[in-house]
Amino acid sequence: MNYKLGDFVRFVEEDHEGHITKIISDELVEVTGEDGFEIPVQTAKITKVYGQQSRKEIDFDEEDKNPITQAGPFIAEGIFLAITGDQKQNIGTFYLVNETSYELLVSLSTEKAHQGIGEYAGILSPKSTQKIYTAKISEVSSWPLFDFKFLFHTSQLRALKQPLEIAKRIKPFDLSDSKKHVPLLNDRAWLIRLDEDEIKIDADRLKESFFSHRPEKK
Repeated sequence: MNYKLGDFVRFVEEDHEGHITKIISDELVEVTGEDGFEIPVQTAKITKVYGQQSRKEIDFDEEDKNPITQAGPFIAEGIFLAITGDQKQNIGTFYLVNETSYELLVSLSTEKAHQGIGEYAGILSPKSTQKIYTAKISEVSSWPLFDFKFLFHTSQLRALKQPLEIAKRIKPFDLSDSKKHVPLLNDRAWLIRLDEDEIKIDADRLKESFFSHRPEKK
C-alpha cells in the first residue's frame, strides 16, 4: 500500500497508532503518536485507518449517537480552520469547524511545487467539526497551499448561496497569536476564518482621497 504524509495508521503487532510524519523510503516511514514520539516502522507492519479516527475518537463517537437538532435563528456564516497541537508534540491537527446552519459539501486539496493531491472530501453537518489534515508544526514554513471548496445545502427556504473556493497558505505569523477555545471541538486551537468577506477597495474613492491630500503647488 502507498502511504502519504498525514495518513493515520495503526501498528499491526503493537498497541500503537499515529500519523505518518516522514516517508523515509517505500518500505520505511516515521509515525508520530499522541505522545509526540517519532517511531520508524516498516510499512508492512502498519495498516491505514480510513476516516482518520483514533481509538479515543471512536469511543467518543459510540457514546454520542444522538443527532443534533437545530434551534434558534439560521446562521449563514462561520466556517473556520482550527489547528490544535503544540511545539512539544510537534503535531498540528487540522479541523474544519462549521458554525453555520448549512450542510457543507467539502473538498480539500494541497498543492506543492505546482502539483496537487486530494486530502479530504465529505459532508460536514451544521454545528460540527471534521479532522482533515496533520502536519509537523516545526515545518509550518514549508506547509503546502490549502485549496478549499465548499457547496452549501439547506432544506430551509433561503436565497441561494454561491459556492466558495479559498486558497490558503498558512504562515508562522498565523500561529503567533494565542489559541482560542473552540466550543465545538472542546479544545483550544489556532483559529482561521475561511468565509470572511474580502476587503473591497473603491478605486475612485481612493484616488479622490489621494489627490485631496496633496499639497497645492505655489
